[in-house]
Amino acid sequence: MAHEHTLRTPERPSSHLSPLRNAVAVSLPSSPTCVRTSRQFAAEAMERWGGIPAVVAEDALVVVSELVTNAVLHGGEDGAEEVVRLRIEHCGDELTVRVTDGTSKPARLRTAGATETGGRGLLLVMRLADDWGVSEQNHTTWARFSTHPQEQAC
Repeated sequence: MAHEHTLRTPERPSSHLSPLRNAVAVSLPSSPTCVRTSRQFAAEAMERWGGIPAVVAEDALVVVSELVTNAVLHGGEDGAEEVVRLRIEHCGDELTVRVTDGTSKPARLRTAGATETGGRGLLLVMRLADDWGVSEQNHTTWARFSTHPQEQAC
């Protein structure tokens, strides 16, 4: 069963308008179906918040799929609990996706062979996100996107 937590607080107390922090989190049993559920959860949150360019939202959804897939495939190692946690936060001009699993092994880029069907997920994350990394004792992989409107080339 999914557990959703929603947070909407000012970034910092102030007498003038400041960017609002929109954040949602969900914990799901680690299974192949949680990839689709996580993607739907993220899409609904970003749509509800508004202000996220469509191209950024699309890239973020691909990253959610890749990071959750990695958590499902590798997160149950070391006898760890098999729960995947997704947190998405939009604050100011930045969107951050965090996926936490139970493994103590950090996510890492690798080179997949031409005939391998896997091994390219973090390469996609690296290409689509403005920044990415691993934190919290290697349990959380995160990706950051700019939501600042970009000038369109003609």
